[in-house]
Parts: sequence; structure tokens; C-alpha cells
Amino acid sequence: MLSSLESVLANSRVFDLSQPMKQGMPRFRAHVPFSFTINIRHTDFTFPNGAGVSNDVILGCTHSGTHIDAIGHFSSHGCLYGGVDVREAVTGQGGLLKHGIEQTPPILQRGVLFDVAAFKNKDVLDAGYAITADDLERTAKVEGVELRKGDVALIRTGFARHWENASKYVASSPGPDLSGSQWLLRNGASLTGADTMTYEVDTGAGGGTVHAFQLAEQGVQIIENLDLEALAKERIYSFMFFALPLRIVGATASPIRPIAICS
Repeated sequence: MLSSLESVLANSRVFDLSQPMKQGMPRFRAHVPFSFTINIRHTDFTFPNGAGVSNDVILGCTHSGTHIDAIGHFSSHGCLYGGVDVREAVTGQGGLLKHGIEQTPPILQRGVLFDVAAFKNKDVLDAGYAITADDLERTAKVEGVELRKGDVALIRTGFARHWENASKYVASSPGPDLSGSQWLLRNGASLTGADTMTYEVDTGAGGGTVHAFQLAEQGVQIIENLDLEALAKERIYSFMFFALPLRIVGATASPIRPIAICS
């Protein structure tokens, strides 16, 4: 069994789908900035044998960088997924008592890339463009892929190209509207994600409709701030998707480092 696994991996390519985390990186307007600093330098702490050590501190929120939302991140009409009353799920500063990110298991599933930007003959979709069910269906047809039950559906808008320009990246981003989200779930997606800050279309005039639908009503989690450029360049539309959320008890999200593995 081990030798066959080694053989498969030896003939596979691995794509890192995460964005680098650093101070000044893009953040949603309701989130605290990400901060990183060295708090102990090698000259500050040494062992008797002469070995030195360095350490650091990070500050931010669980939605920093490439991350996955917990089911309890959004509510709808006062309830989390499954009809859980928000007053019972969030009672203080200790986090979610229901649907926290620690309940998300390791993710190892087939992934499908919907390169909507390429389908529209664009490097980057226009800010605020709403990706509809028709867009996704036609993209899949052009790519020759089929979304199956349990798949991870990832949407490329091209906005990852703006990652180093925070103000441009967080501007009204393209993303699926409700019809697009419903199409993905109706066709089997068990998890969805995109290369934008908000996943769903953001016109700067509110929003949250798709988040409320997927998380609070359907219990389907969302990944944001992906880097899908390498997959798109290679025209790889189906692959094995792997990601490990941190088990932060009660948290509404977790940073992740997702990868795609393909032969």
C-alpha cells in the first residue's frame, strides 16, 4: 500500500492554492489588520551550549488570508444552520458553542475549477460582476468537467492577481450571486471557494446573501482568498483537493493552506 502511494505521489504535481500572509495584506473592512513581529531574537535568548532561539507573534482574526468559514460564521433570521438560536450559540467571548471551526474535519475531496474569467475571455473579471448559474454551467461545459456529489467547487475570477494591491483587491469583487451558489449546491458541491475576499459578488452595498444561504441554510462551508492562477494557467480543471483547518475551539473560521494534487 505504501509503495503504491509513493508511486502515485511521485508522478503527481502539487499546487499551493494559498496566499502569503504578511503585514499589510488585504483584509475585509470588518476585520482587524494582520500583524506579525519578532518578539525574541537569537541574541535575546541563548542556551548554555550556545544555541540561540528566535520567536514571533501574530495578531489578526481567523479570517486572515486564505481561510475557511465555519458553519457558525453566518446566521439567518436569528438562527444558525439546523435552527440553532444564535442566543444559545454565542453567549460570550468564548466563541461559538455550536458549529465552530473545530468541528470541520480534514478535507480530502475531488476538486473542480470553474475558470469563469477565462470563459469570459478576461484575465480578471470586472469588479462587482455577478457570476450566475448560467455562467457556471457554460464554464463547466467549455472545460469538459462535471461537478459530482461531494466535490469542492472553486471559482476563479482572476482577482488573485490583485493580492499585492490591497486597495484594488478589496474593492467590489466579482463572485457568484444566489443563482450561482444554488447551482453549485444543486449539482453536488459540498464545499465552495473563490479567489476573492468575499467569495460572493460584492457591490459594496451590503451583501451576505450567499453566505447566509450556504452557511446558515444549507450548512455548506466557504473558502476565501484562494490563489488559483497556477491551476488556471495549466488548464487543470479537476484534481484532488486537500486542506487542514486549525481546530480552534469556537472560532468562526480558520486559516488554511490548501493544495491541489493532480497527475
